[in-house]
Amino acid sequence: MRLYLDVDGTLLRRGGHARLRGDLAPALNLRPFLQWATDRYDCAWLTSRNRDGNDDAIRTIFRHAIGPGDEADAVDSLLARIRPTRWDEYKAQAIDFTTPFLWLDDAPEEESLARLTQHGTMASWVPIAVDQQPDDLRRVMKVLGKRG
Repeated sequence: MRLYLDVDGTLLRRGGHARLRGDLAPALNLRPFLQWATDRYDCAWLTSRNRDGNDDAIRTIFRHAIGPGDEADAVDSLLARIRPTRWDEYKAQAIDFTTPFLWLDDAPEEESLARLTQHGTMASWVPIAVDQQPDDLRRVMKVLGKRG
């Protein structure tokens, strides 16, 4: 099964003073989540930080959010296991509706939600809110674990 991943508000959080400065911080349990997800799913990016199929900007923003060191290196090796996607106007253009999928995103665009509805796959969207609930990745692992 494919797992599409957003970045901002999903894996990286904007909270407190960081939100005012535009700074990002890793969500709690980021590394265990990425390990868990990449071991169980065919993971692909579905984020506004990657429309053109190049994940360099994604990996750079994680390095900035985490800072230098072993943790950033470990996370980067997990990020390398997530494949990029291409889309033009809205994220759901990159979804392959012929294969089962789940999509983690804090705020999909209306066009993407309409496309999910059109394909009868609205239940594949798993809302997540690490900006409001910094440990929401732990909840998502439980939810996804129950789905198979």
